[in-house]
Amino acid sequence: MSFHSGRATFCRFSVSGDAPATADETAISILSEFAFEAQSIGVPQEIEVGFVTGEHVFDTQFTYGKNGFGPALLFALRIDTHKVPSDIKQAYKCMHEQSVAAGKENSLGFLSKAEKREATELTNRQLQEELAAGKYRKSKMVPILWDLQRKELLCGAVGNAIIEQLHKIMRDSFNVELDQLTSGGIARQILSAKGETRDFEDIRPSAFTAPPAGASENHEDAAGVQDITIPPVPWATASIDMKDFLGNEFLLWLWWILEEHEGSVEIDAPGTQRKDSIGILFDKSLNMDCAWEVGGKQTLTGDGPTRLVEAADALVTGKWPRKAGMIVADEASSEQWELTFQSDMMILSSIKLPDPDEAQSPRDVIEARILSCRRIAEIFTGMYAKFLSVRMDPNAWATRREAISKWIASRKRK
Repeated sequence: MSFHSGRATFCRFSVSGDAPATADETAISILSEFAFEAQSIGVPQEIEVGFVTGEHVFDTQFTYGKNGFGPALLFALRIDTHKVPSDIKQAYKCMHEQSVAAGKENSLGFLSKAEKREATELTNRQLQEELAAGKYRKSKMVPILWDLQRKELLCGAVGNAIIEQLHKIMRDSFNVELDQLTSGGIARQILSAKGETRDFEDIRPSAFTAPPAGASENHEDAAGVQDITIPPVPWATASIDMKDFLGNEFLLWLWWILEEHEGSVEIDAPGTQRKDSIGILFDKSLNMDCAWEVGGKQTLTGDGPTRLVEAADALVTGKWPRKAGMIVADEASSEQWELTFQSDMMILSSIKLPDPDEAQSPRDVIEARILSCRRIAEIFTGMYAKFLSVRMDPNAWATRREAISKWIASRKRK
């Protein structure tokens, strides 16, 4: 999944510290200084990390033409791992023990401690030679789009191991810190900009339905028995930010908007007084999970998954949407994106970007794709801000929550 071609995927990070203001020669030189370079002598480290241009995994010739796009830097992180599979280690150990045993006279197949040590040394020597030769090298390229203007970085892969390496190399190279923007973090960012964070830490998950059967038996923690009418949302409790349940409420709100308000959301256009009308549609897939951790998970696939009876049953029994296939349209520009949205983590994946019809060169295509990625991130932030404007108003949210609850109840199978 690349920003250069094909479908795109990204999670988001805010960037703080001594970041460059533009994609200038200084920024390009830092990429060059920390370019990927494979260890050429001896056994390599288990993990090797460095920057590549993003055109392919071996390209480390950074230039403005490849990597500089006005207020954005486009590059990639190469991560190589050198790890011998455990089955290979065990096989070599067995083979060397058999070889040592075969060299003994009158052997009954039992090895002394010294002979086992010899077999182990032979095994380690063989593995080190093969590691040094690169036999077990596995290379991965992670696309990176750094929006210098917005102080935000889009990472084209997810996973703790990748994020850990990204944090480290960005700190070592550009002297910046990254903070992953899940739904809780983006909510803080939006509310902080408006000076409205006073009540944020006190908000709790909303109950759109009665707790499912069995909730009273399981809804307990170190503080004792809790109010079972408030869903614990276990995946948010275990997440980077305990307010990530807001992303799931946001996705449920979008679902309600789709069915009760024709799938149209009006958002503020950043830096202007303009309002943009955004159309949404759920399509292809819908993943749901019980907010009380008693009803299990459910995955629905096919056209219009939210219209299925199983989706209605899941809502009624306390399941919340976590991930959904969506079609998002900017009505003013007529641009359309197909994607999968993981709401609690705010991850957009498998994004089919609008075709750059007016592109005259390969660089024009990449520039159009960068703008399109920035725009879809902006659209989701705008829709989320619209949701938060209601969610953080106690009176408005009480009315909206009741409306959503009635909508859920109305879908109950007769």
